[in-house]
Amino acid sequence: MKVLTAQPGVFNDDKLIESNISFAPFLRFLKEKAANDADPRSSFYRMIIDKFESNPETLQPIPATTDLAPYKEYLDLLTAAIFPITADTSRDIYGIGVPFKFAIFYYSDLFKQLFTGGKMELAVVPHGISVNKVKKDKLTWLYKLIMERVYNWPVNYQTEIIHTIDWPDGTKRYVKVNIDPRFVDVKVKGDIPPLDYNNYCSYKIQPEALQDILPPEKFSLEGFVVWTVEDVTQSEIVNNIKGLVMNMKANNEVESYRTLEKMIPSIMGVSDVTAHIVPFPKVNGKNVLEDQFTGTDPILGIGNKKQQQHFFQLLLDHAAEQPSPLIIPDVNEGTTAAYGFLKYLPIKNIRSFILFPITHKNEILGVLELASSRSNALAAEPLWKLESTYPLVVLMLNRSMSILDGRLNEVLKDQFTALQPAVEWKFTEAAWNYLLTPREERKDIENISFEEVYPLYGAIDIRNSSVQQSNAIREDLQEQLELIRETLRRISEEIHLPLLEELQFKTNDFLQNLSHNLLAGEDLKVNEFMDQEIQPILEHLCDGSETLKPVLENYFARIDKSEGHVFHHRREYEESLSTVNTAISQYLEKEREYIQQSFPCYFEKYRTDGIEYTIYIGQSIAHEKKFDHLYLRNLRLWQLTSMANIAKLTHKMSSQLKVPLQTTQMILMHSAPITISFRSDERRFDVEGAYNIRYEIIKKRIDKVHVKDTGERLTQPGTISMVYSYVREMEELRKYITFLQSKNILLPDVEMLDLEELQGVSGLKAIRVKVNLD
Repeated sequence: MKVLTAQPGVFNDDKLIESNISFAPFLRFLKEKAANDADPRSSFYRMIIDKFESNPETLQPIPATTDLAPYKEYLDLLTAAIFPITADTSRDIYGIGVPFKFAIFYYSDLFKQLFTGGKMELAVVPHGISVNKVKKDKLTWLYKLIMERVYNWPVNYQTEIIHTIDWPDGTKRYVKVNIDPRFVDVKVKGDIPPLDYNNYCSYKIQPEALQDILPPEKFSLEGFVVWTVEDVTQSEIVNNIKGLVMNMKANNEVESYRTLEKMIPSIMGVSDVTAHIVPFPKVNGKNVLEDQFTGTDPILGIGNKKQQQHFFQLLLDHAAEQPSPLIIPDVNEGTTAAYGFLKYLPIKNIRSFILFPITHKNEILGVLELASSRSNALAAEPLWKLESTYPLVVLMLNRSMSILDGRLNEVLKDQFTALQPAVEWKFTEAAWNYLLTPREERKDIENISFEEVYPLYGAIDIRNSSVQQSNAIREDLQEQLELIRETLRRISEEIHLPLLEELQFKTNDFLQNLSHNLLAGEDLKVNEFMDQEIQPILEHLCDGSETLKPVLENYFARIDKSEGHVFHHRREYEESLSTVNTAISQYLEKEREYIQQSFPCYFEKYRTDGIEYTIYIGQSIAHEKKFDHLYLRNLRLWQLTSMANIAKLTHKMSSQLKVPLQTTQMILMHSAPITISFRSDERRFDVEGAYNIRYEIIKKRIDKVHVKDTGERLTQPGTISMVYSYVREMEELRKYITFLQSKNILLPDVEMLDLEELQGVSGLKAIRVKVNLD
């Protein structure tokens, strides 16, 4: 039997460590086994031992280059003892080799066929692995052996190597090669080199570094190694698919599927078969087809988009009715007649075909198609081998759904804005149509609009917010000017500077002229005086005079460090305003979830001095639920109830605020439906059409509207004001008011008011009712 070795020059094994063949470790192993009389094979072991010991030459080391033909009968006995009697040299993969060397002197026929590829040398470098990696693994294997045999130190290192090889049936398979060193002795030349376990083996030291500490030439190997090879195609492909799923992103999605498709024939153990996987993700609850997966597909890769979609729908219908695999061993016009989507298989020279729907929780995620140009090449039998990979394929198809969602969201974020679930379906549909259009043909995305929707507008305003803010600014300025005046007076007592008198004069002048109602620009003048004239001088005096330092430090301590001015009145106002608005906003956010339960609607909330909101409801917003006016009436009743609750909420909070703030509540009644359209430039919805614009004008101009002929503001604290235009709107509002009065939410008195004319709008009326704040 010819010794199988690696190509010359690939590995310089002879130069690294001396290695000889020896049967001595094997015989020692057999003697331990034979000593056990209870072992039924002990007599067989003794017979082998006697045979070897009868020839003293077999007990001596044999150089690796020796012709082993004279030792054939001993090798036969050796292999009979090591390998089971059921081993088949044409089907099993095994060999016996020289320690550390790629030199196999006894091997099965299949071993030679797989690892030489019909050539004279071993293919020792697995596919996809570098020669340097193999050399490093060999060196690590050697030092693991030395550590365990010479130093008795356990080393956790797996010596298995995974090869990708071409199987005789034409498929690619993964095999695990294990090199068993149990019949190898490690000999030390001279004294054992000292080695501190704590300094070396407790760390992950590289084998190259160990060569300097433990030179391999100080050791030699005697014995033989047993090569065993196991087909691990299933487990290795499962690991590879896991990696594909984990690493699949939008930029490598198609490539990941192509890689998986190449693995499937190997999993099934069939050759001359192509696999195709097509994901069927969902958009708005409906399965869709992405062009990037259909180009080479046997069923859907037909070029004609209309017919492709037709076949796609037929395929979906079939999978829904028959989720089990469709197996056609012999494809012809007769066998495909019952399945319209298989019309083109015979034309594409497909003679054997399997359609395997991939489902999860009774929903189809995609299909696996297996095709062969040979009749009867495919049958049901090998499909069971896909069982271990099925959950991973499901994960991969679900991952595709997530990737598509991400691509859709990119379009949504780029073209639109943050969306609410009630209208998101419309934007998703537009984004999908945008993605369907070839990149070179894409223009502006389609306009998003909703027709025949009913608007509901509400505004919660902070009463006299501008006056409150002006007072806070004036009080801060006045406090700081008085502080400046006092500080300048105390400085003048210590030092004499005519400039200080001039600054005192300006300070007094600002204090006297500071208006009760702050005039426009007045605060800017005062701030400019303090920043440009007062601040630099005080900072200079503070740094240059120890006697003035306590006075000036007292001044700076009362100045807000972030603003550079006295700011606590403004901060108290802003904190109070923020507290009120946050409470209102949180209440409306909670209510938004509640009102969506009855019927989907669009709820847009935005902040001014207070909080304003607009709600749109109608059939065009809820595409899968029938609209009825009862949902609109229900929402109007909710609007009035929620305004009463907000009035009570803010009234209760008022006494706890640093600056007591009161709110006013207003509702605009508009009974006619309108059309709204999404404006990409402002990223918000706006009304369309000349008539509908009137509604938007009213919204913008009624915030400070007065009662006709009185000069009184319509909105008042503790009340809800309802603005309307038509009698029927008033009658509907009165019904809701009467109901809430019966529940003691609203007080009995109701004011019917005419409103002053606004620019471009006339004839507005209002109902004003008090809220029971107790």
